[in-house]
Amino acid sequence: MGEDVEKLKQRQPLLDYLRQQNWTARPAGHGSSEFVGLCPLHQEDRPSFYVNARKNLFYCHGCGQGGDLIRFIELSRHLSFRQSLTYLEQQGTPAVDSATVLEQAAAFYQAQLERYPEALRYLKQRGLHDPALIKELRIGYAPGGSLRRHLTTQGYSCHLLRRVGLLNSQGRDAFYGRVVFPAAKTDALSISTAAVWAPPSPIDSSPAPRVACMPGRRCGNTQR
Repeated sequence: MGEDVEKLKQRQPLLDYLRQQNWTARPAGHGSSEFVGLCPLHQEDRPSFYVNARKNLFYCHGCGQGGDLIRFIELSRHLSFRQSLTYLEQQGTPAVDSATVLEQAAAFYQAQLERYPEALRYLKQRGLHDPALIKELRIGYAPGGSLRRHLTTQGYSCHLLRRVGLLNSQGRDAFYGRVVFPAAKTDALSISTAAVWAPPSPIDSSPAPRVACMPGRRCGNTQR
């Protein structure tokens, strides 16, 4: 039973669950994996509820409650331990923050482009010279090694990053060494579900597919 409990907690990280319940928080410190916000378990005016995204634990300095995801469900929904497990099992695989994390990744990649002249040279080789057009298309670059740190610092779990295809099975940037194009539908209802695909940059000497796509996404006529 202990193994099943751990699998449940890994499938639904505590911070993801809290965000799904509309809990808002801010980082507790620069580069910290801790987040702080108003306690969902009691009324308060000053934030005292801390969540450690790395350890998957919470603690409230106001009411003194703390623990893991299952303990939070016990307290917030007034359920027993076994009832809390059943509740979690019925939730299925969460879809929390998939669109948001893709948007965050696209913005991060876009911010990296200017820092890597070799990526800009590659774009010029492909006929993209206009900075305004590059900005409009939100073209970015994936240098590798920093996306995971950037997003986990904001509280996104590695499980979520792997599930949406930003990290590979080894936990590394799936688009390492590539120029990145966010691909979104044009209607307002579906733009938040943008996929990210990336043609490889010439600076990446390792063998790679001509075009890499997000899992479950189609790249249309870009594959060649």
